Amino acid sequence: MRHRTTLTALVSAALALPLLGCSAVENALDCANTAVVVVDSANALQQAVADGVENPAEVDQSLDRIDKNLDKIIENTDNSDITKVAEDLQQAADNVREAVDQGKAPDVGPVVDAADELSQVCTPG
Repeated sequence: MRHRTTLTALVSAALALPLLGCSAVENALDCANTAVVVVDSANALQQAVADGVENPAEVDQSLDRIDKNLDKIIENTDNSDITKVAEDLQQAADNVREAVDQGKAPDVGPVVDAADELSQVCTPG
């Protein structure tokens, strides 16, 4: 249900974009599109961990996708709120990776929460 709410918010944001300047529109769309990918990656990570972390490579792939997309967001924004949330999400993902590397059961809740937060800060207005 949370995923549907996130997509609804992003669609609403896209409809509101004509009110912004051209550069702001491009930045907001890039952020929103990338945030959707991050949310999907966080959900995939959550599923991989729920499956018992029997395949650590699957968890690593999800974390790699999250890292790649967060790097893209951080590089392409000058919004300090977006940067802060993206960095928080990177730290949460790093914590999951560290737990998996140590053979511990990771807590993906902070990753999912931070991904939702990112989608909210990427929604203009």
